[in-house]
Amino acid sequence: MSDQATVRCVAVMGATATGKTALALALAERVGGEIVSMDSRQVYRGLDIGTGKPTPEERARAPHHLIDILDPREPTSAGNHARLAEGAVRDIAARGRAPLLVGGTGLYFRALLEGIVDVAIPAEALAGIRAELSPRSTEALYAQLRAADPARAAALAPGDRVRIARALELIAWTGERASDLYERPRRTVALSAIKFVLTMPRSRLRETIAARTRAMFAAGWPEEVRALLAAGVSPEAPGMRSLGYPEIAETITAGRPAAEVEDAVITRTRQYAKRQETFFRAEPGARWVDVTQTGARSAAIAAAEAFLGESIGT
Repeated sequence: MSDQATVRCVAVMGATATGKTALALALAERVGGEIVSMDSRQVYRGLDIGTGKPTPEERARAPHHLIDILDPREPTSAGNHARLAEGAVRDIAARGRAPLLVGGTGLYFRALLEGIVDVAIPAEALAGIRAELSPRSTEALYAQLRAADPARAAALAPGDRVRIARALELIAWTGERASDLYERPRRTVALSAIKFVLTMPRSRLRETIAARTRAMFAAGWPEEVRALLAAGVSPEAPGMRSLGYPEIAETITAGRPAAEVEDAVITRTRQYAKRQETFFRAEPGARWVDVTQTGARSAAIAAAEAFLGESIGT
């Protein structure tokens, strides 16, 4: 870890359609912040409507980073995004501004804030390790990790089965402590973040997703996909794997009206939002904000402002 002063960040996470952009913009204007996108799809140029990118008017309210940086044909990864995000955070902080990490791709947050280990365990070996671990209780797995790697165990909640199991998988395959593996990709800047996960009652989120998706179709999402295909972007391109794009592309290439796929995209988006919330529930130290509750956003902004310190933006 760098010996530089720790940079304080605000992380605004949450499922799709929970209002992350609105909160981030209000916070940016309040504290003098700049937004670093933590979204795996908004990096792609030409994928605007379906990825819910901030509008030109929204981008004019605060500087945005890591949006429209890749061609849809280019692959990316959590590790690569973390390196880019770290550079953006370092630059923002150097100018005396507040870095605001905003998005719904949980793995991207994890890669930046905790680091990830790029160890590829062969499928057959991984299946064998998991077969040994899966019948055991989380308590037993945590005890095993505490004995094998006290430093990694201390960094995890005793009930965080996913990360405990991952640490044990790494130990079993590499023969090294997971804590040592996580320390190797050292950052050039030390980060400390206050984390907010935006949420709303499930029924309300389902309605919001449906209305938002229908608005995207009405705003020209099918035409956006048609233009990408006409420009030579393959339906198999990395960017075109974004939620909704494969379904619309298939409908277009088959010569059917794109509106036929609307309901299917709504269903897929609801399923994706559920997976996002499940992922974020394991986020240590995160503060959950029900955006439907009066005063919830204001309280989050006040907490973020206190965390960043009064000197930010002055």
